[in-house]
Amino acid sequence: MKTPNQFRLRSAFWTALWLLCGSSVFAQDDNTPRSAVVPSPMGIHTWFIICAVGAFLAWCISYSLQLQKEALRRRTSREGLMLRRNQYMEQLAELESQKEAGTISEQRFKRLYINTKLRLAKVLEQIGQIEQSRDASQDG
Repeated sequence: MKTPNQFRLRSAFWTALWLLCGSSVFAQDDNTPRSAVVPSPMGIHTWFIICAVGAFLAWCISYSLQLQKEALRRRTSREGLMLRRNQYMEQLAELESQKEAGTISEQRFKRLYINTKLRLAKVLEQIGQIEQSRDASQDG
């Protein structure tokens, strides 16, 4: 018959054997370097910088889109068209004065004069369309 002490002795023996065998299998030499996983102290900082730059780029895109919308609105509004009409008329007068002063060649004068007159005609056409739509909305 086995006594309780023999049972404890056998379990202690097998436990010690298991620890010795297991530790010798997984043991490393003291001379070999061990790699340790250390969390990067700059990890949060990196994500913060990425988010800040992303937010700045998103703001830049929205700002440039807003500027383009405003420029398009100014360009197609009646006041913007009147301003462009006045600029083209001033350019035509300036070209004629340069021609009379002899500071511009005849060929260059003709090319610039024709281009400016075409732009002026387009602006006047757009102003006429706006005026017609205003008249139609007031009559209706």
